[in-house]
Amino acid sequence: MLKVILYSVIIVFSSSLTFGQNISVITFNKTGYDLDSVSFNHQYLGDIPKDSSLVLSNLNEIVMQGDVPLHRPFGSIDGKIRPLNLLECGTKSMKKYEGVFMFDILIYETGNEYRLYWRKHE
Repeated sequence: MLKVILYSVIIVFSSSLTFGQNISVITFNKTGYDLDSVSFNHQYLGDIPKDSSLVLSNLNEIVMQGDVPLHRPFGSIDGKIRPLNLLECGTKSMKKYEGVFMFDILIYETGNEYRLYWRKHE
């Protein structure tokens, strides 16, 4: 019986090392607009209505720059123009392989154009 328990623990432990997926991300839409076609880290998430949140789980890794994801959030807002995003700089970025992360999506508006950006959820 002890061998069965020991083998079970080894299998569970080794599978968690090889298949990871220990990251969950909770994203809050704080833009004041409904966001369509939202993507996170180049992964399509769908729509996030204003003042709501979305949970993304089973990620293997996330690339961070400081307290926020390296890649800017992407989402469309009806009636507004989103200029091309500049390429992100990977300076001092680091990969995280486990944890629960919470971020707000915020908006910077100039006229009829906008850019989305991250902030650590408070």
